[in-house]
Parts: sequence; structure tokens; C-alpha cells
Amino acid sequence: MFLLTFIVMKYSIITLIVLSVLPGLCRSQVMPDHFKRVDQTIWVVSDVDSVIVRWKSLGFNQIRLIGNVNASSKKSRNFTIRMAVANLGGANINWIEPVSGNSVFSQFLKSKGNGAISLVHKLNTTEQLQNELKRLSGIGVKVLDDISITTESGNLDYIFKDTQENGKYVLGYINNETSTDIYKGLSADNRHHLKLNQYAFAINKAEDISTYWSKIGFPEFQINHPELFNTEYKGKLVDHKLIQGWQRHGEIAYEWCIPVKGPIVYEDHIKLHGEGIHHLAFSVVDMDAVLRDYESLGYINTMGGTWGEKGKPGSGRYEYIGLENAGGVTMELLWSFR
Repeated sequence: MFLLTFIVMKYSIITLIVLSVLPGLCRSQVMPDHFKRVDQTIWVVSDVDSVIVRWKSLGFNQIRLIGNVNASSKKSRNFTIRMAVANLGGANINWIEPVSGNSVFSQFLKSKGNGAISLVHKLNTTEQLQNELKRLSGIGVKVLDDISITTESGNLDYIFKDTQENGKYVLGYINNETSTDIYKGLSADNRHHLKLNQYAFAINKAEDISTYWSKIGFPEFQINHPELFNTEYKGKLVDHKLIQGWQRHGEIAYEWCIPVKGPIVYEDHIKLHGEGIHHLAFSVVDMDAVLRDYESLGYINTMGGTWGEKGKPGSGRYEYIGLENAGGVTMELLWSFR
């Protein structure tokens, strides 16, 4: 009888421990819905007008110049920026050129050069935004800055979190209740029918970054060691290798690219800009037609290769277009056998 009572008590204690742990596990595995869609990419450049010209030459005409606008910040004095917005095959882009004053944008341009600073998620109400900020504050994620940009059509209210050092980009939020829709009327149409496929990053190693974003609410990286063929770098056959960290958590996948063996474009980006947002990947219908067009305009095919068995399901091809002079974020073209 004593033995039976002991066994029952033992397993009751174990059950209580498991039940007390499960809620925490469940909370860590539930990703906020707003992380499933990127509302816009904040992209800092030294010359908005030249960036517009270059992306239009690539066949992206869904671009609107906003012009010089004033902005206010809770952490620094007021400042001025020159701004344009675009829809690049389904990616909402906010190009920002610092004009005067000190801001997170001018600081980024000074330290990293042209490039994308933030992926921004939309929250529909002030209450939802405050609840999200409270959640992040509870796990130690601080506010980098609170910025309001004044345009002729209305204000844009952003909250940027201090995630650059540990996460390699700035997590951003926009309040739909107090912000105007600056992308209204811009479609995903473009000359070659390119469609956004990935947001991609260049980093040195995955583990710490994966753990960091998992704490915030994103899925951990799914690590892949791709087997690649016909690998080229600036027109020459090479044997480059990389590790991929995937986050397939929403409408568009995140690809974290870790260079293993060069020469390889991710390593080039890290040397020039540091770790961070590296490229936008687009699905393409006719790879060779796009490459002929872009090369005729003077753009360089910086890297490429294939995966899988040619002509068989699961195979495909990737090519990179060097766009350092078009804002510092490059383009990857992806074609999959169907």
C-alpha cells in the first residue's frame, strides 16, 4: 500500500511539473500574426533620385517620389529626409535619403553605407502596438527610436526596436491607426513579371541570431547545407559554398546566408556593409531574357548556379545582379523547374 501511494505521489508531482512548464513552451512557440507579413522595407540611400532612375531602368515603374519631408524623433532633434516609395514585385520599399539633422537613418548611412535598415510590420491599432511594445519590453528589447514623418498625404508613425546588433537588422513597426497608406495605387507590376520570393540576409554565423529572433517570436532557423552545381562568380567557374538558415513563417520566406567558401557575394557584402539585409529574391519566368536585358544596360551578373538534377522536379537556377550603385541591396533571380 505504501509503495502504491509513493508511485501515485511521484507521478502526480511529475505531472504538475510538466503542466507548469507547458504554458511557457506554448507561449514561446506562438508567433504574433503581424510577423507573418512585412509591411515595408526601410532602405537608406545617399541619393534617392539616382536610385529611382536605376530601378526604373530594371523595369520597376511603380515608384512615387515623395520629396523632401520633415521628421520628428523622440531621441534626437527634428531632421529632414528625401523620400520615395516603390512596389518592387510585391515588396513595399521606403527609400530614405538623410538630408539634414541627426537620425537613425543618417547614423546607419555613415556606419554601413547604402542599404536596408529595417523590416517593418503593421499593427492596426494603437492598443495593439502598445501591447506589442510592452511584450517586447518584458523580454528586454528596447526602443531604438520613435519617429514620425510628415508627408502631404499624412503622417507615418514608426517605432524602431534596438535589434541591429543581435539580430542584424532593425525590427520596425508602423501604426495603421495613425499612419497614411503611402503605397496606395502602387502595384507589383514590372517589365519582366518578377515576383518577390525572399527577404535575405548575409551573416557570419546562425546560432546566436536564430536564438535571438526566436526569443522575440520568430521561428528558429531551419539549417540547410545546399548542394549546388555550375557555380559561378563574376563569370568564372568557382566552388563557392554556403549554409542557409530558413524562416518560413509567413507570406515571404527569410533566407539567412552564411558564406562558407568564397568567392561569394555574401562575404563581399559583409566586408563592405557588415552583416544585415543583403538581397531581395524574385521568382522569374524567363531567366535568360532578364539577364540579357539587364546586361545590355550595364548591370553585372555577379554570381549564379543551379540545384537539383537538371530538367527534373526540384531543380532550379539562381543568378545575382550586382546593384551596389542602385542602393546597396542586390537582387537574386530564381527559376524553378515545373
